[in-house]
Amino acid sequence: MDNRLTFNGAVFRQQWEDFQFSILGANGLTEIKNANQAEIDGLEMDINWAVSYNLSISGGVAFYDAQLTDNYCGWVNETTGDPETVCPAGTVNPDGDVVSGPEAPNGTRLPVTADFKGNLTARYTFDWKDFEPFIQGALVYEGERSTDLRTASNEIFGQLPSYAVFDLSAGVRKNNWTLNLYVKNLFDESAEFNRFAMCAESVCGASGVDAQYPNGQVYTIANKPRTIGLRFSQDF
Repeated sequence: MDNRLTFNGAVFRQQWEDFQFSILGANGLTEIKNANQAEIDGLEMDINWAVSYNLSISGGVAFYDAQLTDNYCGWVNETTGDPETVCPAGTVNPDGDVVSGPEAPNGTRLPVTADFKGNLTARYTFDWKDFEPFIQGALVYEGERSTDLRTASNEIFGQLPSYAVFDLSAGVRKNNWTLNLYVKNLFDESAEFNRFAMCAESVCGASGVDAQYPNGQVYTIANKPRTIGLRFSQDF
């Protein structure tokens, strides 16, 4: 029996200073905004295990604590040019508007970043006459995520739900060719990767603004539905 186990892991802290991010602003145009400080504490691990000559298992997990470490007010200080971080309720911004507080307060989670995600793959092969049949299953999981850094926009779009997608494949290999029957997203799970609107969220995404779209016009980027296919490959 060929039994080998390899393991890799890393613990890290990333301090992100004066980062920029894009939003959809007036008239549907993309605007680049300046934020202040963020910090990401993470743990990433992966494992590869040759259980036997026939069975191999691999997987990985990642844990992230990603958040702002200072307020995001939504504008830069006119004197220093740095992102403004002091904006309590009642502050007047450079446009002359009175704000109700930071657009994203200190401690806000960074968008589209799950607390946890992981994957697991198992492959079994065996010998049959002159052929090498195999079967493989792969599972990918990602936890709940926010859609936007800004609190008001995130409330409009809502949280991206967690998802688990399972792929299954079986095939046979001989010499330099392989025939593979696969099913991607076996259980037809609907995974959401992002949400967006075609103009400012408070106009296109909010409920009750447009009578034609009472719940707002929010678009979702999703994964592919269950897909079944047959693949032939040959090495030269």
